[in-house]
Amino acid sequence: MGKKKLIVVWPYRFRDFDWQRFELDHLAPHVEIHVHELIEALTPEFVVAYANQSENPAVQRFSSLKDWRREFKRVSKNAVVFSHVRPINLKSTLICWTLRRSKSKIVGFSTGGVPNYASGSETNYSPQLIASRLYHSMKALIFSILAPHKVLVGGESEEIRTRQIYFRNTKIVPGNSSDFSTFLRSENLKEQNFDSCVFLDTGFPGFIRDEVIEGRTEDVAPSEWYPRLGHFFNRVEMYLGCSIVIAPHPKHIGRDYSSFFGNRQIGENDTATIVQSSMLVIGTNSTSISYPVSFKKPLILLTCDAIEKSKQRKKLEIKNCAEATGARVFNIDREYSEEELRAAMVIDRAKRESYKRKYLTSRTDDKPNYQVLLDEVINATE
Repeated sequence: MGKKKLIVVWPYRFRDFDWQRFELDHLAPHVEIHVHELIEALTPEFVVAYANQSENPAVQRFSSLKDWRREFKRVSKNAVVFSHVRPINLKSTLICWTLRRSKSKIVGFSTGGVPNYASGSETNYSPQLIASRLYHSMKALIFSILAPHKVLVGGESEEIRTRQIYFRNTKIVPGNSSDFSTFLRSENLKEQNFDSCVFLDTGFPGFIRDEVIEGRTEDVAPSEWYPRLGHFFNRVEMYLGCSIVIAPHPKHIGRDYSSFFGNRQIGENDTATIVQSSMLVIGTNSTSISYPVSFKKPLILLTCDAIEKSKQRKKLEIKNCAEATGARVFNIDREYSEEELRAAMVIDRAKRESYKRKYLTSRTDDKPNYQVLLDEVINATE
């Protein structure tokens, strides 16, 4: 008998980065992998946000749901399906319905690795609030009807949220955020000299990002960010005697960063390796903040006057991340002393441990996700 089939249903552009973070190399000896990429069938306008894509022959790209359904029906008998599609509109709901009607074992994922960025709760009962709550109640009902059989979750926060969304007959599988699972598989680099600092770039605000799929424009102009960011980096390098390395966002690997960061080095290794070999991590808001938490690295977060004035959620995301990790926020439109920078490099270990348990892992045995999936999903007998 041949290998069991594993079908990964992915609504975005599938990259080599995704192959690695989902640990498919570790699963490949045990299953026959099929990746079904659906970005051109779901949100073709989002394609421009990606600078690279995987050329792995296991990845198939579909521009129509009809073609995808035909192929899915052909390969899905008795398969395991890793679905990253949620029923947020008509097309995605039809995909979830197709998956649920099949005889495959459907596995969902709730492994974001970041705090919930929702703003404070409303206290009034305006028509907008009532309509919003009704909408979210209906969405939760649809989620439950089209629920996967199992959901891999990472962290207490994701467990709570997942149990609120799905019916009780959806089984929760304790796992890790993708970044924390990468941390668990990483090699120890204790012998290296840590003489660099890393900036976790999100592409903000120079590159096309998720705003394009949300129909929004970026509130902050590149001219309001990059010149002052470069000045801040200069001060950090002077104070700490280090060099700043830019960790590129996976969507933008292959693009030209020179107009934003000048001659600064763009990291060629994966973000986990860059963070692990750094003395300080600098960021704004990103799931990769999981890495300084996991590797026990000092972390500072950056904002600017334009972000603080913006109506978009980035300000809140930075604030929430700072509160959750204990990191200090620096406004790059201000000047700071060496003493202030060094004081901010002290790690709040209690908050880091809380962050780990809330957002990064639901396990105590240090099993990476591929081993959890093999043991509790793919090879499980129930």
